Amino acid sequence: MLLTVFQPPLPSQAMRFLSLALGGLLFAAALPARAQASAETPAPPRYYVGLGAYSSSYQQLGGQSTAYNSSVRLPVQLTAGYQLRPRLAVQVGVAYSGSTMHYAFVGRTYGSGPTGYIDYRADLTSRLLSTTVLARYTLTRKAAHHVQFDALGGFTLEHGRGFERGTRADSLGGTRNVTNFSNRSSRSVLLLTAGLGTRFRLSPRFELFYDFTLNKALTGPASRPAPVSLTGSSALGLRYRFGRR
Repeated sequence: MLLTVFQPPLPSQAMRFLSLALGGLLFAAALPARAQASAETPAPPRYYVGLGAYSSSYQQLGGQSTAYNSSVRLPVQLTAGYQLRPRLAVQVGVAYSGSTMHYAFVGRTYGSGPTGYIDYRADLTSRLLSTTVLARYTLTRKAAHHVQFDALGGFTLEHGRGFERGTRADSLGGTRNVTNFSNRSSRSVLLLTAGLGTRFRLSPRFELFYDFTLNKALTGPASRPAPVSLTGSSALGLRYRFGRR
């Protein structure tokens, strides 16, 4: 129902005054609304860094053991990212781990050749480095949600170095012979990487994250794992966001 009220025409000066007053009231009312909206929706942080545990088929998380000792490999990953757009970011991650294993073989040889004992003892030190460059695209449309899901895609470079040093003793020639030896080895594998990630916001600055990716080797040796096979990797940790747009 539309109700129309008839009023006599106002003088021009009164009309002008009424228009200015109404405009001033509207402008004054808009200022707090703008300030409140700006306070409620601050600009998202531009940068982030993260620290977490990492595991892959090349750099495995967990214990290793031989007949003589055991050790635990704990790869640690450091990440740094830049938010290009509200839903698109790029990040670089570097994971590192190292371990030293002691192993030995003691026995005798039989057969048509020389017989005698063999005593083989060595230490094997390995250093593994995984460098990942990824793009992160947020699948969750509402940034206010505490849980966010991301699509991940990029490349990973797996690099490993090994150093073996020990002694070999035998009596195959009828006398005791002791030989010292040392060997070095290295390998690098380039992987195509894609997967999913999830984030849980603890505060405006901190969030928990878990990333899982599948990798396909593009270069490298054809053994363990083969270039045609798919391997998995994962990372779990804490992320801190800082900087403003």
